[in-house]
Amino acid sequence: MNEIRSDNGTILEVENLKKYFPIRRGFFQRINSWVRAVENVSFQIARAKTLGLVGESGCGKTTVARLILKLLAADGGQILFNGQDITQLDEKEMKPLRKEIQIIFQDPYGSLNPRMTVGQSIAEGLKIAGIHSRSQQEQRLEKLLKMVGMSPASSDRFPHEFSGGQRQRVGIARALSVEPALIICDEPVSALDVSIQAQIINLLKDLQRQLQLSYLFISHDLNVVGYLCDMVAVMYKGQIMEYAPTDALFDDPIHPYTHLLLSAIPDVDRNNDTEMNATADEPGRTLNPADGCSFQDRCPLAENRCRHDLIEFEQTGPDHLVRCWKTARDGTDSFL
Repeated sequence: MNEIRSDNGTILEVENLKKYFPIRRGFFQRINSWVRAVENVSFQIARAKTLGLVGESGCGKTTVARLILKLLAADGGQILFNGQDITQLDEKEMKPLRKEIQIIFQDPYGSLNPRMTVGQSIAEGLKIAGIHSRSQQEQRLEKLLKMVGMSPASSDRFPHEFSGGQRQRVGIARALSVEPALIICDEPVSALDVSIQAQIINLLKDLQRQLQLSYLFISHDLNVVGYLCDMVAVMYKGQIMEYAPTDALFDDPIHPYTHLLLSAIPDVDRNNDTEMNATADEPGRTLNPADGCSFQDRCPLAENRCRHDLIEFEQTGPDHLVRCWKTARDGTDSFL
């Protein structure tokens, strides 16, 4: 198996991560089956770079985020943050690392306490960061609000007084308050108008450049991912199907599922000529999946081997991996 290899420039490395959820039935609630929400997921994020994690709803993207944040306990694999395995750390051991890894939520209003002003919400993070002086908090708060394009005067207002885009800016300021190294962006623009989406994406890009932040950007919008991300991991039914630099993935997609996702993008500037016409049905369930490739029911290239053998990552180019033996190239041979 070709593995995703780390180096000194890596801030986060996920290796063979697993998470299963039990299905209980009957009066005694005995475990009847399992949902394989995350199955042998591996990727890495370089310092000051962005990895896009994409896929259809229900594929396990948010579960991966919760595992990295230790909001869920992993059932297998490793999560290495700055070289330290945090998988087995308890809450007390994780506490010093909490401010190093932050999250920006999809719903900016739901992530803010409606009874607290913007200033009070951000001040909570400042206290965690060790800033207890009132004057220092006010100075830092003013700097954070300006950094995200908000007026310092907005600190005395409540979340319901802002638009969706403004609330997301507040959420970003709150994430930045503890000076994190890695921010998980869980569909941070999907609830916003298109014009506002562009503003928030550009803000995230500017902040990354200024503060040398690393992002895990979770999205189903490949247009946004193509603009913001350096690497892309395509996820389906709990597994990474294709992992590649963004340009390589858009210019030369290999896995049939990646072709299916890209074909849904209107007016994308790429070659749309492909024989990869995957079935565009609803994604299959992760409950008791069949042996072999998880994409076999929708794949136009599926053969007997796909339905029985364990499908590993295949190397197809520099930093380009695909979980498909049939489309993986050997030397200069074409995949079709």
